[in-house]
Amino acid sequence: MNNFFVFFIIFSFALIFFCKKYNILVDQKIEKHKKYSTKSKSFLIGGVLFVTFLNYYFLKVQQDPLLLIFIISIFFIGFMSDLKQLNSVSLRFFLQCILVLIFVNFLKIEINYTKINIFDQWLTISLINIIFVTFCLLVLKNGSNFIDGINGITIGYFLVIFLTILINLSHFEYDKNLLTNLISILLILLLLNLYGIIYLGDSGSYSLSLFSGIFLIEFVNTNISISPYFIIVLLWYPCFELLFSIIRRLSQKNQTYKPDTNHLHQLIYKKIKTNFNIKNDPIIHLITMIIINLYNLMCFFISAKYIYFSEILIIIFTFNILVYIVLYNLLKRN
Repeated sequence: MNNFFVFFIIFSFALIFFCKKYNILVDQKIEKHKKYSTKSKSFLIGGVLFVTFLNYYFLKVQQDPLLLIFIISIFFIGFMSDLKQLNSVSLRFFLQCILVLIFVNFLKIEINYTKINIFDQWLTISLINIIFVTFCLLVLKNGSNFIDGINGITIGYFLVIFLTILINLSHFEYDKNLLTNLISILLILLLLNLYGIIYLGDSGSYSLSLFSGIFLIEFVNTNISISPYFIIVLLWYPCFELLFSIIRRLSQKNQTYKPDTNHLHQLIYKKIKTNFNIKNDPIIHLITMIIINLYNLMCFFISAKYIYFSEILIIIFTFNILVYIVLYNLLKRN
């Protein structure tokens, strides 16, 4: 794997050089919500680089081509969206639903228990389990795309999730070699993203979040002593961001699928820029990313101490929701 790590670094900079030389895969930043992006020229290759890592792992190490095909299929939908070749939100969502349903069924991705007796009985019915897993992955995937409005947030968020597991839960059963190398890859992507050189785009956020969701489902299924609410705490932010944004847009009678600039990370960005009069965009992105992901890192480390205690994890999850809502309203008012 060390040889691949060296190859990955060389390949990343070679691809960046190629994109610069021929001016291809440039993020045009024409959408309203991308006005917060850094002014430097960014290239839509974050997803390409991440999928390159998955190609190596799932073909050479784990030898699971079906899961790789699943993630690449979702990546392709996002990539077509990034290239403005698939602009219909409804068509994009429909294709996602069909693909996730099909692969969840074939790959036997299941959520075995929620510790809610009635719901757990329903989950024993195969069709209900497939629909529920599909729903969870779709929420995570699209929510992760929502928080990708500031450089570093999405990559940094999943990075702190995997760091939490590797540092605090090393005694549990999972592929530690995969996690170690994944963290190294994400660190490289994070640095390139923070500098505004690469952009995850739909393709990157879709593939990264989908892989992470499947990994976490398998992690809790393998280690059945862990409360499933620990995974809910780990994934609370992108999932709640999606739910909150939909409710907010409906209440304002706006179209739920249209991007806007009223997400929490954008409000934090504006507050930092206004109050501290910082003109260097990468610095503002860095500060915003640190505020959001440092909070989540502390939350995850605390949660890791109570992985067997569902009641405490529910309290932590509820606290996070309250913090989000209170902070959002304070920033929105000011």
